[in-house]
Amino acid sequence: MQANNIKWIKYSFGSIILIVLIISIFNYKIDSLSLFGNSNYLSKVAKILVNGQMVAGLKNYDDRLLQKLIIKNLKIKSDIIVIGSSRTMQMRQSFFRKKINFFNHSVSGASLEDYIAIVGAYEYIHKYLPSTIILGVDPWIFNKYNSQNRWQTLSKYYNYEIKKIKNKEEIKSFTVNISKWKQLLNYEYTIANIKFFTYLNKNNGKIFYITDDIDIDDSIKDCDGSIYYPYKQRYMKVDNTKKYSENNVYSLERFYKLNNIKLFKIFINYLTYNGVRVILFLPPYNPASYDIMVSKAKYKNLVKVEKYLIDFAKKNQVKLIGSYNPHKYNLKINDFFDEMHAHDYVLREILKKEYIDR
Repeated sequence: MQANNIKWIKYSFGSIILIVLIISIFNYKIDSLSLFGNSNYLSKVAKILVNGQMVAGLKNYDDRLLQKLIIKNLKIKSDIIVIGSSRTMQMRQSFFRKKINFFNHSVSGASLEDYIAIVGAYEYIHKYLPSTIILGVDPWIFNKYNSQNRWQTLSKYYNYEIKKIKNKEEIKSFTVNISKWKQLLNYEYTIANIKFFTYLNKNNGKIFYITDDIDIDDSIKDCDGSIYYPYKQRYMKVDNTKKYSENNVYSLERFYKLNNIKLFKIFINYLTYNGVRVILFLPPYNPASYDIMVSKAKYKNLVKVEKYLIDFAKKNQVKLIGSYNPHKYNLKINDFFDEMHAHDYVLREILKKEYIDR
């Protein structure tokens, strides 16, 4: 009887090891987010964009890794770059009158670390800073509990830049990104890879395609880095915001006080000291969401962040455009396709009104 129990334990243990091994190998090989460098489709996408073509059909990819690859492949010096969250992804080169070298490096749920890392990628790879940097400043960058840690894809450039900003000598060190390797057994990443594998089989291995037409019902990455949403979002004119705003608001929960003030200040001062024209852009919220948020005590720091940024811009002679408050521009619910993302014409009109030197 005891021998059978030992045999069963060995069999069970061996089965668990085998399952873990299979899942790890599957996630390593499929690698839908290209965490382990086994999926080279993003390198192809970066080269296509830099060469002036648009890409459609991209889904569930690491947009920070794509930004790194784009910066690596840039052939001409960028005059103006945009760094922000999905709320600034629709800012386009066509919004600017002047013929300029422009690129939008916005990433999903951008944090202050993303700003620093993307600027760091420019300095590390190309040894220069763009002449103008537009920062889409979302209120959550000052929230210690914003749960934004995706910037770690760019940690190499963040660490490089933070030492320059703080005027510290760079210390060479070897670090292992443990969080990356944890993804080999991560449930969500396994599901994402299964979906990615299924999608590949369904589409005969086609992950994306080149297009010269924005009038297609698909997600499009323009050659200036901006995006066009599928028709469902692009042309949505429906109020679906009230329920959202009455529950949790994206990255603004547990926002007890303003954090990251010191780092934000020295980052902006570093840029201006080095001759960069910094423009702070505050993307507006849907009025239905905004009105509910400002009526709740737990979101009181939404207004405080804007006040801080206005004061900061005045004291440091930095241009600030936009506002979290949609009523400043007489914006309506139909000017947004959800609780926090405006249609692209809203961004264009704000630039037209407030960014005179376009």
